[in-house]
Amino acid sequence: MRNVKQIWCEEDKKFYPETITENGRTYKLEPTTFVYLEQLELGLTEEEQKLMSEPIGHWGKKWQEYMIENYPQVIPSLEGRLKWELIPRQVDNEAWEYREALRRQYAEKNPRPKTFNEIRIWENTLGLLVDRAILTDVVQQYRD
Repeated sequence: MRNVKQIWCEEDKKFYPETITENGRTYKLEPTTFVYLEQLELGLTEEEQKLMSEPIGHWGKKWQEYMIENYPQVIPSLEGRLKWELIPRQVDNEAWEYREALRRQYAEKNPRPKTFNEIRIWENTLGLLVDRAILTDVVQQYRD
């Protein structure tokens, strides 16, 4: 027999099962209201579920801003398919990977200087070039 997690209800002075299944549907107990809510299958892959557990970062928010400004008519469709939440997280991951690759390439072609002022200029130039490349190559792209 399967071990069922139970939640204590102080008001009723009894335990309730955390999940129940009726007519092929699964319901999970909301512990603050003690109401069972249907658990909907979103059809996400394991990788997509992992992405959805992370917050939307800087580059993902920039992508959403880009879409709002340039393609507002497609946003309801993206929201209906959870793409509005998923794509920015993918954009974020791609942007950070791209950033690291660009930083390595820049450092190979332009060795890091030794003096403080030269390092400051080198870092500022690197940051500007990398951020601009991420915006144009990763963020400002139509995705559906």
